Amino acid sequence: MKSIRARLLFPLLGVFTGAWLIVGFFSFHHAKQEMEALIDKDLVQSARLLEAFLEHEITEDEILHPTIIPTKIVNIYECNITFQIWIDNALMIRSQFAPEKRLQALEGFSFRDINDEPFRLFTLRNDYFKADIIVAQSLNARHKLTTNIIWSIVTPFFLALPVLMLLTWFLIGEALKPLKKIAKQVETRSHDDLSPLSSEKIPSEISVCVTSINDLMLKLKDAFRREKDFTANAAHELRTPLAVLKTQAEVALRAQDEDQQSRALSQIDTGVDRATRLIEQLLTMARVDPQESSKNFIDVDLCQIVIQVVADLIPRIDSKMIDLGVEDCSVAMVKGFEPALMILARNIIENAVNYTGEGGEINVSVLKQDEDVVLLVCDNGPGIDPQQRKRVFERFYRDVNHSSSVHGSGLGLSIVRRIADIHHAEITLGEPDHGSGLIFKVRFTHS
Repeated sequence: MKSIRARLLFPLLGVFTGAWLIVGFFSFHHAKQEMEALIDKDLVQSARLLEAFLEHEITEDEILHPTIIPTKIVNIYECNITFQIWIDNALMIRSQFAPEKRLQALEGFSFRDINDEPFRLFTLRNDYFKADIIVAQSLNARHKLTTNIIWSIVTPFFLALPVLMLLTWFLIGEALKPLKKIAKQVETRSHDDLSPLSSEKIPSEISVCVTSINDLMLKLKDAFRREKDFTANAAHELRTPLAVLKTQAEVALRAQDEDQQSRALSQIDTGVDRATRLIEQLLTMARVDPQESSKNFIDVDLCQIVIQVVADLIPRIDSKMIDLGVEDCSVAMVKGFEPALMILARNIIENAVNYTGEGGEINVSVLKQDEDVVLLVCDNGPGIDPQQRKRVFERFYRDVNHSSSVHGSGLGLSIVRRIADIHHAEITLGEPDHGSGLIFKVRFTHS
């Protein structure tokens, strides 16, 4: 069943029907027992009335003779009630439909067939007059009477069931109107409208769905924004390297000697490396999703990550004779996304390597301060002017004082900032007490 209304209505119909059948079954049997007891009481009362009649006749000294009392039937059930009065084992009085043979010898209630029809009998014995008063009633008539009374009570309940279902159908439809309202909001929207859905006058059960949809809208909006930024950034940043590659390729094609051609090809090779690095950074920026990364947070040893990054960079800095090493590092566990932390450490240390001159020194440390873990990267390069420190984390921003001597796209520290934000880490840029250089500090707070 695809309809929510049908999914609600049919189970409710089954529950109502089942409950009413159970209630009707027990009500029927209870009412039947009560009716049987009430009719038995009427039999006893009828016997008492006949006893009073008998006492009256004998007290008035009227001689009783065997008599048949004719009955004028005014009720359909009267022909099913008969009685006998026996005195000294002699039948003195009987009703029109009672047989001449004694119906019952024992006192109290009993059952007996009369003319092949089952009857309920009650015998009242009067020891003073030595009389037996026997009253009998047809069981068929009793059952018919009981059933008619009970069905007259139960039938309205079952007749009301269809009405109840129609009302339930209508009420479910009214309750589902907010869903139709939400569906209409979504249906009338354009493909680029990712604003939140209105939750005004929405039931709490549906508001959960609306909230989830709005959260999805925000995620899609952020994803589209990142995709748009990636496309714009890629188009902007790749335009220059591609233009340079094209120019160098033309130079190589027009070169008159091998030296000129070799220089052009070398420039092409360098340009390809730059473009490759730029594309990798752009893809990294596009892949770093705060919400998705946080789902994969585990305990990560930041010290091991730093040692691996430094080991990977050692072969690349031999030509610059830079002293790169891990000064202080112990087991330091942080909650994070390991690939992202690897990118963060690599970009920070690579940035220090790029701006540190030949024969420079870079010290990397991972320290535990109270319950926090701190990553320190200290170099003796030119440092960053205090006025420029906030801007270096902007996309494609490069320090104008050193951009000519260092190749890059200005995305490395932007990626660092984004990863730090995902891990709720704090970044601080400082300078050593003596000499030039930069102290890059990332503090991972304990949570």
